[in-house]
Parts: sequence; structure tokens; C-alpha cells
Amino acid sequence: MAKSAEKGYSRPLVATAACLGCAFFGVTMFFWGAMLPTLGETIEGVQNLPWILTLGIIAGTIICGAVMDRYGYKALLISASLALAIGLCGFIFCHELWQLVISAFLIGAGGGVLNSETIAIISDIYGDNLRGTMLSILGASYCVGSLLWTVICRVFAYSPDLPMKWSAGVIAALSLIFIFIPFPKAKLTKEDKFSLLDSIKLFKYHILAIAGALFFFQGVLEAISANFSTSYYVNIENGIGLQMALTSLIFMTVGMAVGRFTLPLCLKTGGKSFAMFLFMAIALAGALLQIFMPASKLGAFLSMTLLGFGIGVTAPVIFDCLGRVFKRHSGAAVSLSVVVAQVGMLIGNFLVGKMFLPSSIEGGVHRLFPWVMCAMIVAVSLLFPFVLRSSNSEKYKEMNL
Repeated sequence: MAKSAEKGYSRPLVATAACLGCAFFGVTMFFWGAMLPTLGETIEGVQNLPWILTLGIIAGTIICGAVMDRYGYKALLISASLALAIGLCGFIFCHELWQLVISAFLIGAGGGVLNSETIAIISDIYGDNLRGTMLSILGASYCVGSLLWTVICRVFAYSPDLPMKWSAGVIAALSLIFIFIPFPKAKLTKEDKFSLLDSIKLFKYHILAIAGALFFFQGVLEAISANFSTSYYVNIENGIGLQMALTSLIFMTVGMAVGRFTLPLCLKTGGKSFAMFLFMAIALAGALLQIFMPASKLGAFLSMTLLGFGIGVTAPVIFDCLGRVFKRHSGAAVSLSVVVAQVGMLIGNFLVGKMFLPSSIEGGVHRLFPWVMCAMIVAVSLLFPFVLRSSNSEKYKEMNL
């Protein structure tokens, strides 16, 4: 506390602001999973919009990485929060498809900035001994935001405007509080001349290249499990119905929150390798349940809980690894990793979305959905040891990255 106070900010206050921002991002990530089945019944063409939101996340993430290392955090955090609130308002008051495209892009762009920026904030203000634990708490905040969003969407499924009105109001009000919180100063100066192109060159370090590949598959996994599991359970033979499918999404966010709160204990007990492989095995069990118990309400609730529990720990662990290597360029490294993850989300949403077109459902293609999740889990597990080994390399410790 004393050390951060000397730098002109309160570490607990800044961490709290970061956790709030990450909770807002939870709304972005679970927006379609909770709203698509309902909006799809009233707005023609809305099924084609999830990729617009993901495109917005990518755009926001790219902008974020170039800006925050040079200009600091506060203005960007406030702007991103307000962009998310405005995007939610668009779905309340706008009804033309082109207006909804803009709204979806704003929700994504705001969320993209919030995701990368809050990770970078925590990575900057905490040292190697606390970074992993605090990133887990940050991730748990994301889960809390996701959980609150999915709960109110489930409770007010009959009126989708209400969750968006409440969420937009709360996000806008809390974002204004950030004005009064001092944040860390920018790490780079004009003399550093570190451009967006320079940040992309960080991929020449193989730890970031491998982490990017891992995040690509992780991005696919997170996107499709949150956005299409509900559709899978609705459209499978003897499906569990829309209301129960939305309820299962709540179990996913609960599982993710519990997993991230459990992660620090697992890290302390067995280290990063033990934690990652344990949680990936749990996620794989959740995906397999969708294959073997596709029409069971209990199976759906258990599957989504295990999936959330398992896949929610990847980001905190990998960002801890990157934070140990990239000190001065933490914002750029985080943003590049997240961009690759969002590209995975974009491709995953686009391709898996085709599995749930009426013609594909009629042909039974949607039954392959759980197998795609299994493949992504295996890919993440295979790449992780290479990231961990690189983060412990003496070569990177000698560099001023």
C-alpha cells in the first residue's frame, strides 16, 4: 500500500476499479448466450450478429494495446465502460438491423478494451509473488459480472429490455466513479516511440507466439461453449427447452467463478502445471457429458458447471506467465494475446454458428458441437507446457521487455 501510495495511487482502489471493469466485460462475453435465443424470436437477422460483437472486441483490443502503455488507463477505462452502456441502450431503443450492428460493435469494442486493460492494470501493480492470485480474483470478477447478467436474463426472459436497461444504468454510473480514482501513470513516454507496428513485432519472442496460439484455441472454446451450448441443448433430440438451457448457462458462470476462486489454492498446492492439467481434465469431462447425456437437465447443469470450472483458469495462468516476462510492454503483450483469442472467437462463432442453421440441424451436424469443444481443450493442454517453460527461461529474465 505504501509503495503504491508513493507512486500517486492506491493499489486497492485501482484493483477494485479493474475488477469492476472486468465484471462489465462479463456482460459482453455472455451477451449473446443469454439474449440470442430470445432476440432471435423477435428480430429477423439477429442470428448473424454475434460475429459483429467479436469484431468489436478485436478492434477495441487492438486500440487498447497501443494506447494504454503510452497514455495510461483512466480515460480508456471510462470510455470503454460508456461504450458498452451505449451499445446496450442500442438494443433497447433501436430496431433497425443496421442500428443493432452498430450497437453490437460498441458492446464488443467496449468489452475488448475492458478485458485487456484490466489484465494489464493488475499485471502492472502487483509483483510476481501476487500477480497470479490477483489475476485469479480479477477473473472471478468477470465471472460475477457474467453470473449477474445471465441470472437477470433468466429471471426476466419474458422482457429482454429489462436486463439491458439495468445493466446499462449500473455500468454508466459506476464508470463515472473512475473519474475520482488516481491510476498508475503511463509506462512509456513519447521518446520511447513504441507504435502499434512495434507492438506486433513482440511476436518475434516465441513465448508470445506460443501463448497466442494457445489463446486462439482457448478463444474458440470460450466463445462456442458460452454462445452455442444453449442452442445445442434446445435443438438436440428431446432437448431440455429454452428456459432450462438458459438456466444451464447460469451454472457455467457459477462454475467459472468457483474455478477461479479455487485456482490460487491449486497453484499453491501443485503449481501451474498441476492446476492447468487438472482444470483441463475437468473441462473435458464437461464436454463429454454433452455427448453422452445430451437430453438430460441434470447432465446439462453438470456439464456447464464443469466446463465453466475448467476453462476459466487458462487466462489467469497464461497472463501470469506473460507478466513475468513483459514488464514495460505488458499492455501490448496482453492486447496481442487477447486479439489472437478474439480472432479464435470470431472464427469459432462463424463456423460453429453454421452448425446451427436450420439446414444443418436438420442434417444432424449440430451433434458434432461437443466434439469441437473436446478438440479445443486438447489443443490448449498440449501448448501450455511450452508457454510455462519459456516463462521460466533465464534468457527472458535478462531482457528489459
